[in-house]
Amino acid sequence: MATPRVFIVRHGETEWSLNGRHTGTTELPLTADGEKRIRATGQALVGEDRLIVPSQLAHIYVSPRKRAQSTLELLNLGCRDKLPWQEQQPGKDQHVRTEAKVQVTDDIREWDYGDYEGLRSATIKEQRNQSGQGPWDIWRDGCPGG
Repeated sequence: MATPRVFIVRHGETEWSLNGRHTGTTELPLTADGEKRIRATGQALVGEDRLIVPSQLAHIYVSPRKRAQSTLELLNLGCRDKLPWQEQQPGKDQHVRTEAKVQVTDDIREWDYGDYEGLRSATIKEQRNQSGQGPWDIWRDGCPGG
């Protein structure tokens, strides 16, 4: 029996991740380059002779964010069952490579940046400095409204 492993895959590039804006709850599509890179990542890392062996996957958890779901689709894992957000079953011509069940869960959703959603770190630090709040550390200070 193979040693159990966990793979964590971050969603592909969006306009906001490209320009450094904090993205949590805002639904943004992947950029064309982001889609291209995820397809390339799938080709490089997914396969029977690769790091991620679809036939050995047991369960797949995905964020409710569309960018994360698109990323999963573009990795081309070949799930037998329709993905929870899809209207139709995959076509009969799709090559099934995994029996893994896909579960959408808030437990791995992106941060809720609250009032900082869509802002760059430099802007947040500047706003905090102007209001006398001092330096910002997301781990210590969190995000107001988030």
